[in-house]
Amino acid sequence: LEFWGHTIYYWDEIVLPNALSDGIGDDKTAFAGISIDYRRFNSDSMLNNFKMERDAVRRFAPHAVITTNLMGTYKNLDYFKWAKEMDIVSWDNYPAYNTPWSMVAMRHDLMRGLKRQPFMLMEQTPSQQNWQPYNSLKKPGQMRAQSYQTMAHGADTIQFFQLRRSVGACEKFHGAVIGHVGTENTRVFREVSKLGEELKALGDRLLGADNPAQIGIIFDWDNYWALEYASGPNKDLKYVDQIHQYYRYFYEKNIPVDIIPVDGDFSKYKAVIAPVLYMVKDGMQQALESYVKDGGILLTGFMSGIVDQSDNVHLGGYPGPLRNLAGIWVEEIDALAPEQNNTLRFADGTDYVCSLLCDIIHLEGAVSLADYTSNFYSASPVVTKNEFGKGSVFYLGTQLEEKALEKVLNQVTDLANVKSVIDAETGLEIVCRTISDKKYYFVMNLTGENLILPQPLAGKEDILTGNILTAGSVFAPYDVAIICEESL
Repeated sequence: LEFWGHTIYYWDEIVLPNALSDGIGDDKTAFAGISIDYRRFNSDSMLNNFKMERDAVRRFAPHAVITTNLMGTYKNLDYFKWAKEMDIVSWDNYPAYNTPWSMVAMRHDLMRGLKRQPFMLMEQTPSQQNWQPYNSLKKPGQMRAQSYQTMAHGADTIQFFQLRRSVGACEKFHGAVIGHVGTENTRVFREVSKLGEELKALGDRLLGADNPAQIGIIFDWDNYWALEYASGPNKDLKYVDQIHQYYRYFYEKNIPVDIIPVDGDFSKYKAVIAPVLYMVKDGMQQALESYVKDGGILLTGFMSGIVDQSDNVHLGGYPGPLRNLAGIWVEEIDALAPEQNNTLRFADGTDYVCSLLCDIIHLEGAVSLADYTSNFYSASPVVTKNEFGKGSVFYLGTQLEEKALEKVLNQVTDLANVKSVIDAETGLEIVCRTISDKKYYFVMNLTGENLILPQPLAGKEDILTGNILTAGSVFAPYDVAIICEESL
């Protein structure tokens, strides 16, 4: 608070962040440290209210399973803290008409990762929302496919809001199992009934099933708040979007992922992905160094290692506590407007485009995998790799175009020896859950186009229909199959 001559003498002088104190509009602040502390206070205070309500229920129902509705990547509450106080995680899944399926999957994986156990789908609409700007209907088969995607990523329940469409008030146009017509003679009712019959036939065989993963992606609400409070260097830098860029690669490759907290057990994973790790709090440097030193692979990049838990800069050069680990020094950070980009070239001569931010990097033990080929920092490193102990650290100094990011992540997965759940390239989403001596493969077409069944799945039985899947068979949009195999 010494910035701009602020001195606090009494607690009463601390004003909640707003336009009358240190707020700059609705989402910026003159003092990110105090604004982040207020977000922590607000999240913790609401959590304390939940705990009081939970404990009141416990007095009368000591064996009740108690939860509350979470909302995916909702910004205002630190869900990793909340999950520690909940018996089971439950959440409301309401993607928009244009939400990528990879983003939906990522939010499921985040909800599973909060307690590293299966979760409940508390709410989804059987047809349409009413509160989004454009409340499109779910197409025939879409609700079913979306429900199975939810199960594939760790749900042990499928539930809906609402049973009957409201007569009045703000949710009268929110979808429901039973519409205003009041009968079962509707497309939506028939689809929900069919799904219910399938789930009844499946029984409890998947309850408690695990989602094994060798890749961990760090998600942290303190970093979420701090990064988006930063005044500069680029207003288009959004935390969830950055995490999703990396997640999307693994989703499209059908490589399982766990979403993990900054204080998680990194040793469970062959590679840890830590984009925009802007705030490096006490203990994180040591934990990451220990993980890599013991053979782990870490990927991080621009806007990482910048500040501590109070949002004060780590002095001594970016990326602060990660400088020795990454083997680089970032001297400056250039910001690019939406219409601007830079170019880069990998060691094999392939050229790509980058955008958003560009770190100007000096090597301090790392080697360059790609250099800029434009702007005044042309020929300086942009993608680096550093050997640290038995492991390796990849550093991406810019926002790479999708194919360039794929190129780097291919190197990461090859080095970590991490494979897809099936040995075939496909546009189908394929997810594996395991329980006892069984593996369950969820095969889903969420692309909107006809896709061909991959050869490794030919000859397997779809336990939803009892049919044998044949080589070359077509999966139409929203088709789903579940294959059960014995674990080796």
